[in-house]
Amino acid sequence: MVGNGWRRRVACVVAIGGLCVSLLAGCVDGSDTGSGDGAVAEGGPSVVAVDSIRLEAGGRYYLGNPFSLVVDTTDGSFLVSDFSEDRVLRFARNGSLVQTYGRPGGGPGEFSDLGPTFVLDDSVVVAADDRRGLFQLFSRDDGSFIGAYRYAGRIGFGGVSITENGVVFASRDLEKWTMAAVWRYPGSAIDYVVPLPEPYVRSATRQDGGTGYFAAFFSSGSVVAWADTLLTGMSGLDEVYLATIDGAVLDTLKLPSVRRRGVPDNLQRQVDDWGFGSTPFKQASVLSGLYRLSDGRTAVIHHDEAMEGVQPTGTITADIYVTVVAADRSTACVDGLVPHWKELRPVHTIVRDTLFLLDRRLNESEDGVETQVRAYRLSTIGCDWLSTG
Repeated sequence: MVGNGWRRRVACVVAIGGLCVSLLAGCVDGSDTGSGDGAVAEGGPSVVAVDSIRLEAGGRYYLGNPFSLVVDTTDGSFLVSDFSEDRVLRFARNGSLVQTYGRPGGGPGEFSDLGPTFVLDDSVVVAADDRRGLFQLFSRDDGSFIGAYRYAGRIGFGGVSITENGVVFASRDLEKWTMAAVWRYPGSAIDYVVPLPEPYVRSATRQDGGTGYFAAFFSSGSVVAWADTLLTGMSGLDEVYLATIDGAVLDTLKLPSVRRRGVPDNLQRQVDDWGFGSTPFKQASVLSGLYRLSDGRTAVIHHDEAMEGVQPTGTITADIYVTVVAADRSTACVDGLVPHWKELRPVHTIVRDTLFLLDRRLNESEDGVETQVRAYRLSTIGCDWLSTG
């Protein structure tokens, strides 16, 4: 969950997405996954573990609280942004640490609140400083700082799309009342597109003048884009919105929930009535990512989250579910359960047709934490396809 004031300091696991499995080496030990080496949701997508890589631990740099993971498809390496260390780490496909980008601080090439990372092209890595609203650019090869571009709003997670029209990313903006943005790189212009859904407008315009807990707690969006259209949604809703690249909404897709919690119709009012001292854990599924698959379909990730302990020091865990939306977006194969250790909160990404999960667990023999990148094959053979209307 991104955007609430304490989310930067809780322990978390990152689920990461990927790259084709052939770029990875090693095997998954099925007995080592905690939830089994593959889970098949009856009537939903099957999620089968096919590979695993252990990331280097210890030394000068370590993973404290990963925020996002990206697979660089040029060489199969993994980029992990770590918001407790405020730097980006690059791991080779064999798991060894080979490069870092940025450092803590408030100057050029430094981060005070590191967010997601993405590969802009074959020579540039970009990482977001969410507190200052800066995209900071680094040389992919040597990690040197190149420059910075400003953006508005609160950046989301769940991937960034590089299209011929620009860089499309999720950004919830309570001044422009939008939830996605198109950066017209290499220029500096950013267009803020797609109207913010009504529950967020209601929560952010309360009569007492404050921002409701719903808009603050479920503040992250996700977006995926093609040449002329995009799909975008917010973490506190089951709906996703099909829009033009300029932000005109064409259709609303309702994502069915069968095994996950789903989102109650009155979630916004429930959460805002609780007040900031309460947590809406166990009340709703959290939309946590939208990704393109190679055949024109879309993968959607939801988290059913829980907290052990209390804010702000509690540990967030989650059950992870994947849904596949058909290429014509009229139906979806829903709620395939993703196996993982479930000791810390996961984050993720998907590249091509493979889901990658940065999975972590406490292990005294690994300087306290063992970290693996797991690859899962997604299949919709035998799915029950449900209407998104």
